[in-house]
Amino acid sequence: MKKLFILIVFQLTGVLLFAQAGKYAGTKKAMLGKVYTETQELPQLKGWKQLEGGVINKLDEPEMILVNVFQKGTTVLVFFSIKEDTASDKYLISDVLEVTGVQKGWEIRSSFCRQNKVENSFIVVWGKTTTNEFMNVLKKAWIFNRDKRRIEIIPIKGIDCENIGC
Repeated sequence: MKKLFILIVFQLTGVLLFAQAGKYAGTKKAMLGKVYTETQELPQLKGWKQLEGGVINKLDEPEMILVNVFQKGTTVLVFFSIKEDTASDKYLISDVLEVTGVQKGWEIRSSFCRQNKVENSFIVVWGKTTTNEFMNVLKKAWIFNRDKRRIEIIPIKGIDCENIGC
């Protein structure tokens, strides 16, 4: 009976975590909680082009957090995945951000972003494409809260992203 109670509590906790996540997932909410080994195997990404992707936390940490950015037309999809056991090849999609209406001259960026001049690899921005050293004309910004394992909107004040190679 005690094991059954613990199992039910664990399952309810997981359901609540995913219920809180997905606030910005739009039509891709079904991706929440999916487990994968390669992004190419996710049927929800068929026909999408990968723009960015990689590990965003320190490599010596016990878990691995990844961000992936895909685009199809004017819709950009960003999702954060967790690999709790670095010896495993399985990733769990923790939260998803779907941004629609990203017109030419604008982009979604998940790399080289800073908040008040401090680099933060958990920030995602919707900004105007530029060849300046930093992208700082922004529409919106989000951050992946690694404790809550979900995406949250943040003010754009003090946020910019470095343009590598300019």
